Amino acid sequence: MSPEVHMERLAITTHARNIAQPLNLAREHHIGIEIQVYGYDPDLLDGDWRDLVAQHKALLRGFEGEIALHGAFYDMYSASIDRQIAALTRKRYLTNLHIAAELGARNVVFHANYLPALRHPRYLQDWTQRQVAFWSDLTDEARRLGLVIALENMWEPEPSIIAQVLEQVGSPHLAACLDVGHVYLYSDSLPFSAWLERLGDRLAHCHINNNRGLYDEHLPLDAEGGIIDYQVILPMLRALPHPPLISLEMEDLKDLARSLRYLGR
Repeated sequence: MSPEVHMERLAITTHARNIAQPLNLAREHHIGIEIQVYGYDPDLLDGDWRDLVAQHKALLRGFEGEIALHGAFYDMYSASIDRQIAALTRKRYLTNLHIAAELGARNVVFHANYLPALRHPRYLQDWTQRQVAFWSDLTDEARRLGLVIALENMWEPEPSIIAQVLEQVGSPHLAACLDVGHVYLYSDSLPFSAWLERLGDRLAHCHINNNRGLYDEHLPLDAEGGIIDYQVILPMLRALPHPPLISLEMEDLKDLARSLRYLGR
């Protein structure tokens, strides 16, 4: 069994509209919750999201665990050269920030959405400049609302891509979200330790799950055939001077419960 992750820095994720069952699981284990529906359901942000926020606020009343929110990411592109696309992305993200503040969240996760297939030598430089401008603006609003934006690695092949954005913005309200599964799927053969060394001092959030090396399956931590050894990964995360909020990112409540057992909870 893996060493226990400190309960005050552990959470489970859910992208269901009805968060009652996952919230009960979080309460049972005295851990936090990362609400993802406001990112996974794009139509929601054009519809009845205010009604859903009211429902979630009622369910969260008295909840003592940490609360996080995953923001919009489908087709979002914060580094777009097209001003209208960047403006739509900004609109979605601002909505997510205000929802997070209303729900009492601390961390709000967004994807940086670097496109590694674009191998033009100027792409990374231009992408970084536009990202810095975009997140400098959003970070001001996060600061006003008392939030931390956590930029999640997706297709980024190495950690300095996100690290450079964080360093150039230079705000405590912009940090990293390290998705362990994405590291193992999309990294340029870099070991996890290299990612942790580069991002560790700016790490506010972490997603953990397993996969079999083909696609982002969000399997339980101890899944059969899983390529990630959490007996190695978890102690590295726990050894950080300021450990991040670690979210178990799985869709099935049974997989979440199984992973909590693996963690000794």
